Amino acid sequence: MSTGTAWIEAHAQDLNGWGPVVAAARKSQVVALGENTRESAEIDRHRVELVKTLVEDAEYRVIVIPDSANVAERMDDYALGRRSDLREVVLSGWLPNRTEANAEMLKWAREFNEAHPDSPVRFVGNGPRETEPEDYDRVVALAERLDPAAVESLRERYDVVRTAHDVNEHIQTHQGIHPGRPFVHLAGEALDLVRALPEGEGKAEAVALADDIRGFHANSVAAMPDFGEIAKGIAARIIAAHERTGQKIVYFDGFALTGILSDVEVAVNPGKPFGSAGRLLRDRFGSGYVSVLLAFGHGVIRGGEVAIPEPGNGYVEKTLLDSGADEVLLPLGDGWPDGPVKLRIIAGVYSPDEDEQHGIDVPSLRQAADFLGFVRTITESPQL
Repeated sequence: MSTGTAWIEAHAQDLNGWGPVVAAARKSQVVALGENTRESAEIDRHRVELVKTLVEDAEYRVIVIPDSANVAERMDDYALGRRSDLREVVLSGWLPNRTEANAEMLKWAREFNEAHPDSPVRFVGNGPRETEPEDYDRVVALAERLDPAAVESLRERYDVVRTAHDVNEHIQTHQGIHPGRPFVHLAGEALDLVRALPEGEGKAEAVALADDIRGFHANSVAAMPDFGEIAKGIAARIIAAHERTGQKIVYFDGFALTGILSDVEVAVNPGKPFGSAGRLLRDRFGSGYVSVLLAFGHGVIRGGEVAIPEPGNGYVEKTLLDSGADEVLLPLGDGWPDGPVKLRIIAGVYSPDEDEQHGIDVPSLRQAADFLGFVRTITESPQL
């Protein structure tokens, strides 16, 4: 029996009971839930249950979602009873967030707020405002007023690049359906067309929107952005939300962003290691930042088309599988064996044939996370 297996058997607790996390959360300011995949029904379920528990039992009142400020504003309005179009709100979000689990979380938040009007749950995005599909239509409509002849060329470009709102550009490349030219180039050409429109009412708005659209595609994963700068922006928004509201924050995202990692490299941006938002937040809040990792062993996703095999030696998940663990919570600070390990990150570009390319190196798991929740087998997360 390995040291890791023995430790797991001695320390494993039921993942359906979050007592140790709640105890740590009561003494903290920010709890981050880092998932190693956004495509698991089981991990979604546990994440939503932990969010609810932190709100109900540890007085957390701000939920930071991995999405834009405009999507978070709609979620906030729904949770506060200002709108009733739940399905539309969820479907307006980032593609991995359009799930039944997130719809359930919003419905619960609305019910909680109705019962606690003096201490409501609020939603905040981890990103700035981002371009949305109707922005393309607005630019075209404004352009048509100024120069109808320019509209066809504008539509040719926007009809292509707006597909990224249904299937992210880097996923299109992975699936072999990308039309060829980088979307940032097409969006840049569209911006030039808008800038060349005759002067008149609405041109300034059209240029501003077209510039935002180009920026959206320039900062997409396909354009290989600086993840270090993205992490800094996330950390800054969480710190600002804490300072503005004075409330405790629960933040969920991918573990490569929430984990306390100084030098992490991911498959969607190879060769460009970065410091995580979790690293910056631990620096800011010290032990007041709690990192929770939610991971899994193997399973089937994407309508049964992708079977994720068991990981190889050297992976955290392999040790957990060998121990027989399933739906367990592990307090890593209680003495998890230290040393470098690997952890799989299953993102949209994952392929079982390239499984080894989808791991991150973690110099010390117990320094990267305070708690580890593990599910042995996963299934696909139901989309709304």
